[in-house]
Amino acid sequence: MSKRIKVIKCPHCGSTKVKETRPDYYQCEACSTDFFLDNDDININHHYIAPNDDPFQINKTKFLLMVVGIACLIFLPTVFIKCLSSSTPSSSSGLFTSTPEEEERFNTEHIMPFVAKDGRAVVAVFGIIKKGDYRNEKTDYLMRVFDMKKDKKIKEQRLPVDKLNDVQSRTFSNGWINVVINKSTWYTIDPSSFELKEMTLYKSIPELQDGFASIELIDQYGDSEGFKVMTNLGKERYYLPLIAKVYTKEEHYDACEAKLPNPTIETAFRFSKPTTEYPEQQIQLVKYTHYVQEGYPKTDYWSFGWCRDFGGKSGIFFGNAGSVKAFISTYSRQVARLINYSDFTPNTIYFSPKVIWFDKSQLFIRYKPTAKEDAEYIYQLLDANTAQRKWSIKAPAELDDDNIHYCVRSSEGFLISNYRCVWFLGNNGKTITVKKF
Repeated sequence: MSKRIKVIKCPHCGSTKVKETRPDYYQCEACSTDFFLDNDDININHHYIAPNDDPFQINKTKFLLMVVGIACLIFLPTVFIKCLSSSTPSSSSGLFTSTPEEEERFNTEHIMPFVAKDGRAVVAVFGIIKKGDYRNEKTDYLMRVFDMKKDKKIKEQRLPVDKLNDVQSRTFSNGWINVVINKSTWYTIDPSSFELKEMTLYKSIPELQDGFASIELIDQYGDSEGFKVMTNLGKERYYLPLIAKVYTKEEHYDACEAKLPNPTIETAFRFSKPTTEYPEQQIQLVKYTHYVQEGYPKTDYWSFGWCRDFGGKSGIFFGNAGSVKAFISTYSRQVARLINYSDFTPNTIYFSPKVIWFDKSQLFIRYKPTAKEDAEYIYQLLDANTAQRKWSIKAPAELDDDNIHYCVRSSEGFLISNYRCVWFLGNNGKTITVKKF
């Protein structure tokens, strides 16, 4: 049978690009379909081999890969954080576990500079420490002692109290570093070990052997070195431990004017004060001598300053009749136990002055050079015998020097403090350090 010549096309895709694999058998070069021709040229039989790229299968695979990727983005950071949190060694298994540090907050209630037995300049800080968050907050009450030169904490002691709302302190002339906490307990700080120890000397006093309802310092500066006590029977007493005596308020007042049994003579310094009678009189730095005896009653409520003196007479006076102009009143002279006095720095101008510290050889003062309200204080060290100025300096900005509470001197320099800050000033007039608590 004769054959008609026709263009051979792929029965699957219609491509004419075909090749003969054997007689009457062909393969499409475009889609790889195998096909053959019948002898009658009527039927074309073909076998199509589809490629593996099934669209449905591809989409399904892509979908699964997307799901796996999203899951990794969600869960891998959590796993990573948990791994990081396991960074602390476990004492039992050697694995790394984590204990987050508790936040610590320390609130200073009181600071007290003093000199250690070895001469170091140190500061006792009393305060409240809180740890943890508001749901699991822990509160403790501490005394911390710092070495000022090394800027290092050298002691920490827990206070046996359940609150801390009042702390008073004063170093007595015999060296006792006294602290009264919450007006309920009297302690001293050991200058060697820095231990805070409760004092019980009062138990040897008949009026106080049963304890007291409250106790506080008579004064934190210049008055009698002792305590104002309210007994458990509701009686107010003035207890002076250095001489082991107890006074009523009136007895203590009278004792401050009385002559001392075995006094010594002390040289001291004090600025005069302006008075209403003579408001324009110049303030003077006064050097004076007076009688003192360790531990006995004394008062700081007296002053130098030009006034009208009525000779110690009591009563109500009209005008100046019977008075004389005096630089110190008869009453002040008596309670000061004054011997003599002199103007230590004649013709020197002072405003808002204060004697900060002195001993037999040196005098440390501060003053403003002008009457301007915002004038800065000048701190000055003078020779206590010649009044020669050794150095002058202004306070650092960190110190609020309108409220100076303490000044003590160590072998290294001066510790000057207010409520929250201590200025460590060297003997050469140069700042060693300033620390806020």
